Amino acid sequence: MAGWVLARVLGRLVRSALERSEKLQPSPLLAAFMVNVVRKSTFILALIVALDQLGVDTKAIVAGIGASGLIIGFALKDTLSNFAAGFLLLLYRPFDVGDYVDVGGIEGTIADLTLVSTVLNTGDNKLITVPNSAVWGKAITNFTAPETRRIDLVVGIAYDDDPARAREVLVEIVSEHEAVLAEPEPLVRFKDLGDSAVTFDVRPWVSTADYWTVRAELLETIKARFDAEGLSFPYPQQELWVHEMAA
Repeated sequence: MAGWVLARVLGRLVRSALERSEKLQPSPLLAAFMVNVVRKSTFILALIVALDQLGVDTKAIVAGIGASGLIIGFALKDTLSNFAAGFLLLLYRPFDVGDYVDVGGIEGTIADLTLVSTVLNTGDNKLITVPNSAVWGKAITNFTAPETRRIDLVVGIAYDDDPARAREVLVEIVSEHEAVLAEPEPLVRFKDLGDSAVTFDVRPWVSTADYWTVRAELLETIKARFDAEGLSFPYPQQELWVHEMAA
C-alpha cells in the first residue's frame, strides 16, 4: 500500500513539474507517458524492497526482470526504435496535431501522433501512417508553425514589352492587396534575362493562414492586369535559321 501511495505522489509531482516547466513544454501524450513510467517504476521498486524485507530472495527476481527486458528488447528492436523516435518527437515537438508538414517527401496535415507512429492526412484525403523512426530520421518541414510565410512568384514578360512598366504594375498589384503584409516589405525586382522572357521575382509576405488564397489571387490579378496593360506572357520559342547550299 505504501508503495502504491508513493507512486501516486511521485506521479503528481512529475506532472506538476512538467506543467510548470517553461523549457520542456512536453506534449500531453509525453507528459502522461512520463508520469506513467514514474508511477510503475516506483511501484515495482517498492514491491521488490517489500519482498526483500519479508525475506524473499529478490536477486532472482531482479535478474529475471533484466533477462526478460533483454529478450524483449531484441524481439522488439524496430518497435523500440520507433518508440525512442516518438519520445524525441514528443519532447522536441517539431510539429503538433493540425500542422501541415513535409516529412521525407510526404506532405499532409498531422492527424495523430503516438509513441510509435505519425499519421498524416494528405491533400486528397488519404491517411498515411509513418513509423516514427522514419519521421525522426528525415528532414521535417513545418509549413504552419511560423505565423508568416513568403510567397515566391516568378513572372515573365516578352522582350518587346516595357520592363519598367511591368515592374510598376507588379508593385501596384502587391501593394494594393489587403492581405499582403507591409513588413517585411514586399520585393519586386529583375530576376533574369531568359531564353524567351525577361523575368521578375515577386515576393510578398502574408499570414500563413492566407498563403494559398493570396497566392492564387495575385496570379489571377497579374494575368488580368497584364492583359489590360498590353503586357504579354511569352511562350518558349526558338529561332531556326535556314541556309541555302550552293548546288
